[in-house]
Amino acid sequence: MELNQKNTALLVFSLSVEMESKRKSIFDSCHKKENAAFFNLLIHQTKELASRSGVDVFWMDEHQQSGQNFSDRFANAFQNLFDKGYENVVSIGNDCPDLSHVILRDAINGLNANKVVLGPSKDGGVYLLGLNKAVFDRSEFIALPWQTAALKSGLETYFNSQGFSLAILDELMDLDTLNDVRRFATNRPTSDIGLFFTSVLSYLKAPLPLYRKTLHSSFQFISLGLRGPPTV
Repeated sequence: MELNQKNTALLVFSLSVEMESKRKSIFDSCHKKENAAFFNLLIHQTKELASRSGVDVFWMDEHQQSGQNFSDRFANAFQNLFDKGYENVVSIGNDCPDLSHVILRDAINGLNANKVVLGPSKDGGVYLLGLNKAVFDRSEFIALPWQTAALKSGLETYFNSQGFSLAILDELMDLDTLNDVRRFATNRPTSDIGLFFTSVLSYLKAPLPLYRKTLHSSFQFISLGLRGPPTV
């Protein structure tokens, strides 16, 4: 039986398709349509996942984020939701396609028994971070090794040193580079990401007229059904 989650918010800390395409050029900068379609797919999957979470969802891309750097913007996002009255905040991004509804619900429910929930990624970072308001110290939060391979161990060390109860979820893979996507597609060939990646590689090898026709049709299909970010 799931507990009342009115005191919990889901923070999707992401960038828009346009910014993600510039920051992570998965298919090289000359393949703008392919990059945009890839991030459209990731964001669409994340929206579907968030919509089933059962808690209030706040989607914060670069238009809602504020701060001078990543750690500052991320800390401000947590602070904003705690200031709104939420006791628990679970944060995810858009780059972990293996994050499931079950794992997300486990994380949300886990904050009722623990002060911190971590979802470790295979590159040493985290794909999910859940915090209770009582453990959030903005200055300490900003000082953590964000966007490095030492993040997961740094988070564990800090929260354990403070004596906070900590729950660790299954380790999953996030997608930051072409090699990440290729590896994921190899392991999950029938997933949406796997099928998309295989299709794009085929299109890139096709004669130009066929490539343009098929690529346009594929991207139209991927874009269907996309909605605006979920809000409270």
